[in-house]
Amino acid sequence: MFKSKRNKVKQSAARDRQHQANNPAFIICSLVLIIFDLSLLDTVLGWISLLVACSVTIRIAIYFAYQKHMPTLRTLNLLALLSIIGLIYSAWPLGFLIGMVNLLVLACALKLMQVRSQRDFYQLVVSLLFLLGCGFIFQQSMAFTLLYSLLSLAVILALGFFHAPNLKVKQQLKQLTMLCLQALPIGLLLFLLLPQLPPLWQTPKAKSSETGLADKITPGDIARLSQSSELAFRATFEGNAPTQQNRYWRAIVMEDFDGRSWQIHPLRKQNRRFQQLVQQEFSPIVAGPSIDYDVIAEPTQQHWLYALDIAVPRTVKSQSEIWQSDEFQLISHQPLVSQYQYALRSYVQTMPRQPLSELDRKLNLSLPTQGNPLTQKWVSTLRQQYPHEQAFINVLLDYFKTENFSYTLRPKPMFVDPVDTFLFEQQAGFCSHYASALAYSLRLGGIPARIVAGYQGGELMAKARQQQYLSVYQYDAHAWVEAWLPDSGWTRLDPTTLVAPDRINFGLRQAMQEEGSFLADSPFALARLTNIALFNNLRLLLADMDYNWSRWVLGFDSQKQQDLFKAIVGKLTPQRLAMLGLAIVAVIGLLLTLFFMPHWYANRLNPVQALYQKALTLLGKNGQIRAHWQGPLDFSLHIQQHLPEAISQPFKRLTESYLQLNYQTQGQDKHKSVSHKKSINTMRRELRLLKNQLSKHQFL
Repeated sequence: MFKSKRNKVKQSAARDRQHQANNPAFIICSLVLIIFDLSLLDTVLGWISLLVACSVTIRIAIYFAYQKHMPTLRTLNLLALLSIIGLIYSAWPLGFLIGMVNLLVLACALKLMQVRSQRDFYQLVVSLLFLLGCGFIFQQSMAFTLLYSLLSLAVILALGFFHAPNLKVKQQLKQLTMLCLQALPIGLLLFLLLPQLPPLWQTPKAKSSETGLADKITPGDIARLSQSSELAFRATFEGNAPTQQNRYWRAIVMEDFDGRSWQIHPLRKQNRRFQQLVQQEFSPIVAGPSIDYDVIAEPTQQHWLYALDIAVPRTVKSQSEIWQSDEFQLISHQPLVSQYQYALRSYVQTMPRQPLSELDRKLNLSLPTQGNPLTQKWVSTLRQQYPHEQAFINVLLDYFKTENFSYTLRPKPMFVDPVDTFLFEQQAGFCSHYASALAYSLRLGGIPARIVAGYQGGELMAKARQQQYLSVYQYDAHAWVEAWLPDSGWTRLDPTTLVAPDRINFGLRQAMQEEGSFLADSPFALARLTNIALFNNLRLLLADMDYNWSRWVLGFDSQKQQDLFKAIVGKLTPQRLAMLGLAIVAVIGLLLTLFFMPHWYANRLNPVQALYQKALTLLGKNGQIRAHWQGPLDFSLHIQQHLPEAISQPFKRLTESYLQLNYQTQGQDKHKSVSHKKSINTMRRELRLLKNQLSKHQFL
């Protein structure tokens, strides 16, 4: 007899293990983990991603019965110890935040192979939800937000399958939908009403994640950048946007030339650090008409910002976060590790006049010690013929206009004496070739000159509510020259306007139409398919959706929150704020009342009905739902036929007590008789036993 009982226990344990292995909750959690890992390949270490793949493979193999046993606890403990040692070694240089994210991914991978109890599964679910929350630190676009939201819902769905593995998918999705509908208004209220505080941490730079312009330019670099259709930034104007010809977006000023490349001068960097240390900031003298606009810059991992000349921060927030240098360059205090929105005012008719300091003169007249002898001789001859600055500049510009120069995205390499090769041999290049040659020639002629790298143009996307916004892409990257003249200060000179006027008037796509090199390296980019109405409309729709997401969701800061409150209650007085607070409390109270009302109603049932209803709820979570035509006895027989004896017998006894108490003769005093109280205690005892047996039936 005892041997028979032991066999039954072993069979029950084997059945429970098989039940656990076949639970769809583990497949869902496995898919969530692997998809999240793929979404952060630049952040998660490679060997941890490999461990995640192995963990998911093992779990899937067990689900489909290709493998029968999970790794032993001893094996997992040894693997965890080795992984922690490897993580400390490899993640130490990456910083605290990235290290913690890698640790959490590692923990989820190990926990997925170690789930043996309900507690283990709860730990896995909480870890996955926290991990998905961490994903928003690194990815905030609309597409990734949708992805992480769906993955979060999948984790909740896995929780439902965990408790009710036999419940149909349709019923699980129905429950999930109800939960989302209940949580959505509360989440929306929290988003709108909670104070918009800055983050408590600084997101670290990811490896190899710098995009866009670099602080060093070699002729040809911008040509390669112009093969990218990635978004650089967007600008929203109060009123009409400037014309195409006037959209020169300043980003970086480069003053150091070594005969081949231009970069920010080391002395300029040193001077900036000193000025920032003593909190000395350049304030340009501005006057005349101005343009107000907001810029949403894409992450570049760099500090420089984009602006039309001459720009000053417009709001208190922007003034506190942006520093302005002597070269009219706007610099963010923090690197752009995520989308960054700032407000500017540009005085478009103000010339960048300022006295030429000794540092400016020294940096912008410095020349390399050797190289480009033909250009040196040519400029020396011209300077003798044209001693006046403006006449000398005009003859240099006329040379680009009258000679057989061409504008191309496919310039040939120029390794030796690149300026000589460009001016007198190849005479074909991109904007940086022309800007470099002109700036170098001006310096040879004794005129301070520098290169400004930024963007020119931008695509006008929409006009609504008296606002226009532009999308500026990487292929709009441009370089031009600024020369200092005694009468006008720093003056913009752009030889590209003489060689390829279509580039300035209509954009790069139009300028490269004959050559056919626009986005040649990205043949499937939507920007190349603007002549096809379907793809162009799709491109504009996606761009508009992403713009509104960036502006109204990611850009919802304390200022927009205050504007929202003012639009609702008018001027923010203490009385109106109190009324708004009471209204919010009332709305939340109403939502909570609607949520808890079914529970309150259930608690109003008499104890007998309440206990029986709890038993039905427990069985329903495990896929055994009583049909509307089934009575208590019929449903009890159904349970006896479909569930093990350890579960069916407690429910059978509970049902018998329920029928006895609920349908006993009215002549008895139900609520005072001793037998009544004993029967209720029996129902409670059987309910506890049923709950324990259901838990054991699912998990050992």
